[in-house]
Formats: sequence, structure tokens, C-alpha cells
Amino acid sequence: MRKLAVVHHRFEDWVLALREAEPRLEIRGWHPRNVPEDPWIAGVEGLFAWQIPQGLIQRMPRLAWIQNSGAGLDHLVDDCSIPAGIPITRADGQFGLWMARYAAAHLLSEVQRLDECRAAQRERTWSAKLIPQDLTGKVALVFGFGRIGRQIGRTLGELGMEVHGFVRTVRADREFPLHPGGELGSWLPGARVLVLCAPLTSETRGMVDAGLLAQGHAGLTLINVGRGEQVVIPDLLDALDRGKLGRAVLDVFPLEPLDPASKLWDHPKVVVTPHHSGPSVPQAVIQDILPNLRRFAEGLPVEGGVDRRLGY
Repeated sequence: MRKLAVVHHRFEDWVLALREAEPRLEIRGWHPRNVPEDPWIAGVEGLFAWQIPQGLIQRMPRLAWIQNSGAGLDHLVDDCSIPAGIPITRADGQFGLWMARYAAAHLLSEVQRLDECRAAQRERTWSAKLIPQDLTGKVALVFGFGRIGRQIGRTLGELGMEVHGFVRTVRADREFPLHPGGELGSWLPGARVLVLCAPLTSETRGMVDAGLLAQGHAGLTLINVGRGEQVVIPDLLDALDRGKLGRAVLDVFPLEPLDPASKLWDHPKVVVTPHHSGPSVPQAVIQDILPNLRRFAEGLPVEGGVDRRLGY
């Protein structure tokens, strides 16, 4: 039997789910902070992980495959300890559905004026002036238009919005108009919402900066479910204060957990959530990686490895 190691903070759940999905593999697991000096590790050929402890790769001379437990790959692509020849595969699971619900929920909460309705309820005030905003025809920009971005786009489209996707390389698409990422700024003046769901690369790191936000306006909402490093936080706060951005809904941050001293916590136009827009749950992710689990068990090469040069 081929050996698959699980190194994850919820390794017990993942080991059980992976064993059930592919019983032809020998699977053991540990918490990233507690990987033992076990001779078994030297024979590991597959690794399921999120964060890989320092020095672990060197203890796996037979390693032939790394399966990331989530969608974002920047932490693995940048890991110099991983030999170039080892394929790394990602898992979207049902993140698209989760993140689409997240984006829609926060946008709808705003346009339905739920905070104001709750405030009026506390005061026992019937406020007939609390009319929701109509999203019909309003422009939604989705930066990063893979499987996750497309699902977000479809959901916002169902709300009546005009959806535009932004990608690294423009391609023909029957469902949505796609634009080069470099054109994002020119679309901001007419946009109602901007959703970030692209991978972190050298091109997307720090992309939401003062220059881009200068083209925004007070009616624009930013929702970030991609990577925290894509947003320059001081520039974001300045844009909110100057009316170049109306609201920011942030689920990801450059450093997590978010520092208790961060100004983001108290800003009235910022919503902070604990990186929960796309939770990795076995029942969803296993279905996504099952074909490669089976190929691995049968001694076949895995498919769908990421391009480490591009970062996705």
C-alpha cells in the first residue's frame, strides 16, 4: 500500500475521511506542531497538508505528490524546500458556493439596510423610509475568474447585477464578459461591488493600493475572499476615510489572526470576519480530490498539478 501522510490541525477528521474515500492507501496523520520522529515518514509518497512544518519535506525522500487542503497555494509555491518535480494539486471543494453565499450575504445585508432595521426595531420605530437599494443592473466586478470566481459571478448575476470578470489572460466566455486584470481601475467608477478571489501572485500582491482606490467612490463595496496581501491596508483605510470606498468586507488578512491592535477592528466602514468564507470540510473537498486519490493508490501520476511559475 502506498503511504499518505496527513499533516493538518484537524488531522483526525481528515484521516478518517481519506481512509473511507480510498481504503487502498495507508494513511496516518499528525498536527503540524507534533509530527514525530517516526521511521514511517521516510516511506511517505503522498502528503495532504496546508502548512508544512519546516524540515518535513527533507524527511520524505520518496515524496511524489502534495495535495493542498485548500484552494490558495502561495504558501506552497513559495516553499523552497519542495523539489520542483513534485506535483502540487489544489482543492476548490465547494469553496465557490461558500464564497458566493458569503459575498451575497454581506452585500444583501447592506442593500437591505439590515443594520438600520435592527436599530429601528430596538427603538420600536416603524421606519417606512428604510427602502432597500435595487441591485438590478448594478455592476459587479469579480477579480479572479476561475471556478470560485465564476460561482460568485453567477450568484451576483441572479441578484440582477451586471457581472464582469477580470483575469490574467483574457479568453472567450459564453457566460460573462472577461477583461484583463490591468483594466480593473477603469471599471471602478461605475461599479457597485468589487470581489477579490484571485490567487496571490507577484502580480496581485498589493494590487489594491492608493492608485487603484483613487478611482473608486463612496458607493463602492470591496469584498475580499482571496488573499489579505492583495490589499494595502493603510491605503484601504485612507480610501474609506476620504470617500473613495464606501465599505470593506474582509475575510482574509496579511497576518492571521488579525492583530487586536489593528485599526480594522474599530473602523465603522469595515467588516472583519475570521477567514470563514470558504471552510475546508472533508465532505466537500474529498469529492474534489477523489480522482487523484484513486490514481495515486493505483500508482498512476496525479493530474491537475499547478504551474508553480504562475502560482496557480
